[in-house]
Amino acid sequence: MDVRENVVTVMRGAGFEGEELADDRRIAEDLDIDSTELVEVVVALEQHFGISIDADAEGGFRTFRDLVDCVDRLLSAGAGAVRS
Repeated sequence: MDVRENVVTVMRGAGFEGEELADDRRIAEDLDIDSTELVEVVVALEQHFGISIDADAEGGFRTFRDLVDCVDRLLSAGAGAVRS
C-alpha cells in the first residue's frame, strides 16, 4: 500500500489536483486550505483509512507531507486499515 498515493486520492476527492499535492506544499499558504477545510480533509482521511487523527496532538499540519506522515505513522502503529 502506498500511503501517499492513497492520501492524494482522498485529497482529489476533496477537489484538489494531484499535481498540486507536492510534499513541500504548505497547507494554508500554497493549498489555500483554511481551518474548516482542514477539518474536512482530516475527516475524509479518517474515514478512508479507518484511523483517528488528533490534529492538536500532531502539532498541526504545515505541509502536505505532514498529512502523509501522520497517516503513515498511525497506520504503522496499527491504528487503522485502508478502505477502498
